[in-house]
Amino acid sequence: MSVADFRPFFEVAKPLVIKDRSHTTDLDDATSTTPELPALTKWFAASPLGQGSVLAPYLKQFSSLELPCELVYHPVVESSDEATSNIPEFLSWLSASEEALHKQMAVLLKGHISSLPPVQNLNTQFLQFEAPLELIMAGLLFNQQLPHAQPVQQLYVAQASLSELPRELQEDVPTPELVKKAGKGDVYNSSIWLGLEPTYTPFHRDPNPNIFVQMCSSKVVRLLPPRRGEQIFLQAQARLGQTGNSRIRGPEMMQGAERQVLLDAIWGAEAPDDVQEALVNPRDMLFIPKGWWHSVKSVDSKGGLNASVNWWFR
Repeated sequence: MSVADFRPFFEVAKPLVIKDRSHTTDLDDATSTTPELPALTKWFAASPLGQGSVLAPYLKQFSSLELPCELVYHPVVESSDEATSNIPEFLSWLSASEEALHKQMAVLLKGHISSLPPVQNLNTQFLQFEAPLELIMAGLLFNQQLPHAQPVQQLYVAQASLSELPRELQEDVPTPELVKKAGKGDVYNSSIWLGLEPTYTPFHRDPNPNIFVQMCSSKVVRLLPPRRGEQIFLQAQARLGQTGNSRIRGPEMMQGAERQVLLDAIWGAEAPDDVQEALVNPRDMLFIPKGWWHSVKSVDSKGGLNASVNWWFR
């Protein structure tokens, strides 16, 4: 899609899905060749087992790169309705590994989990910590080697700033022309999202327009315009008897009652009829206008690899 064709959507703040091929979507869509990001072919490879994708050998040189990670941890597995991650067996597997970095990660994860405050009646707890890229690689390897075991899931590199990545990796995800030329050309931030499915970002809004590119596997995005989204968010907060900041993706949105209420509000049986939905596959782009509320989930939930990149701009 040319900048000239995209600019009308940008100027009227209308969501747009841009695809390499024709797909049916609830949003306006365009069939186009999306920007060729080198990362699409350099970072990912087909699984040797013939199912899903893995991180390509090229990324092994960056295995010690520290990244912001999240883990949704289920201390009470049997009472959780969500997909549960096999962290105990994964920790044992890491500890038994001959790789020193794996042993270090086992100690790191155990330390973070043991530091969680005891909370009664909480099926999910949300951990945020720094860890090397090798942790994601190890989780994928664990899932591939033990396909019949419960996989490691919900381990996610979330909102890792492109500006803090090594130069070689930054060059693999150049800023799209639509971002540079549709508006003022001001890029406020850009991020990598990479992890083990299912992945989930709660209902929120951004203070700047957003171009989102799916790189590996697929995600579903549900959107509502600013005023309608605000109404839904405030209703959810009222059910909790609290107020919250809709511009901050904080721990409270990822665990406990608030996590469940926001999930139900957008993804549950009572989700609003006017919610808009977009499916983004590899190489698909999604334009999310400033102030539009949205929540993002991976399509699959069996511990496979999922990756996206986005740019906030004006």
